[in-house]
Amino acid sequence: MASPDDTTIPGEDFIDTLAPAPPLAPAVEPRLQTDAPDRLVFFFSGFDPKSATFYHRLFKSGISQRNAAHDETLALGKRHRIGRWASVWTSLWRGPAAKLGGRPVTMRTPGHFMRWDEIVRQQWRGAQLGLSRDYWNVYAKGLSTGVLKRIWRAAPGAFWMAVFPLAVGVLTISTCTLVIGGVLVVSGLASAVVAVGVGFAIGVLAWRLVARWVDCEWLLRLYAFVREQAVGDVPALEARLDEMAARLVEAVEARMRQPGAAPLKEIMVIGYSSGTIMAATVLARAMPKLADVVDSRRTNKGATLALVTLGQCIPIAAEWPGAGRFRHDLDVLAESSVLTWHDYSASSDRAAFWRSPPWPQAALLKGYQASPPFKAAAGALQFATMRRDRREMHLQYLRPPRGRGAEDSYDFFQLACGPQTLAERHVDGKPAGDLRG
Repeated sequence: MASPDDTTIPGEDFIDTLAPAPPLAPAVEPRLQTDAPDRLVFFFSGFDPKSATFYHRLFKSGISQRNAAHDETLALGKRHRIGRWASVWTSLWRGPAAKLGGRPVTMRTPGHFMRWDEIVRQQWRGAQLGLSRDYWNVYAKGLSTGVLKRIWRAAPGAFWMAVFPLAVGVLTISTCTLVIGGVLVVSGLASAVVAVGVGFAIGVLAWRLVARWVDCEWLLRLYAFVREQAVGDVPALEARLDEMAARLVEAVEARMRQPGAAPLKEIMVIGYSSGTIMAATVLARAMPKLADVVDSRRTNKGATLALVTLGQCIPIAAEWPGAGRFRHDLDVLAESSVLTWHDYSASSDRAAFWRSPPWPQAALLKGYQASPPFKAAAGALQFATMRRDRREMHLQYLRPPRGRGAEDSYDFFQLACGPQTLAERHVDGKPAGDLRG
């Protein structure tokens, strides 16, 4: 029989850097040796073709950096695919050695990476006809329905990111039309009508080259896809969302039926970037069965339900006139008194709605919103550098804090893998420092 202090999870490899704790009394040993999870995490990435492999590497690298600066340690297991809906890896948190030879606090957390990256890849590189449709849906419909105006009021940074592709097109075409057309007219090489037509045609060609060079139209695809998702125009995604909700409930039920296991402490759903929309949708669709499962199990009476949103952009979806079902999903979450929902959206992240709570008001849930103090790089005037900084800024939610940090500072790994549940952090009044000032 393996030592209960061994960090090796069946089927997964860990590197344990701590000395084993003293042996435990035989009467307690069987209970502590179970490999049953203490927490279940379900993670939703954003509109990004990167697969589970990228995020597993990102977390593994972050854990290595964090371990170097903290007394407690984290170990991360191998990645396993469990059907088309998820990949899973397990983390094991182990606190510093307790005094008087006591056993360190541990927390075992399987992280489910909820897969929809193949759906993203189908949308990622659209034909020109698809881009034309996206321009119309986002800008023409966004202006006519007032969606872009409401986004401007809620998050100016997100608004400017949304209209950036349009600005590139308008400025490029108008500049070429005026400059080239003016040169042709002044030089007498063409009439005004012909000159404007030639300048416009060259402007369109230049626009396509500039748009590819600055790589701005992924922003357009993002906003267009979020709109289609919100109004239910992506059948494959709708089916996947329903499947994910069902699988989430099945995973929770399977854990609760595990014989001889200690009570499950927490069910946590995490949404990152536009994955916050996915996370809220799936949890809302799972909520009727999930709440019943959690409430009806005496042995798991202490299990808590948590939702964490990182860099959220939920208003982009909720504001569209045809997004009635998504707004209903948000209402379902808001009316749940058993749910603890914390949102961490940084003011330095231009894509995030850091001033707008992601849940409807007023809400019965236990909500908290904070702005982690991420810092942008100094200087960075060249566009390529700005682009790298923007994407790097967005990844800060998933990276460890620099150095040890304060006890209540934002720490993704503390939230997702640490010994405290989100409900406990909420009650303690130190959810993860709101430093907006």
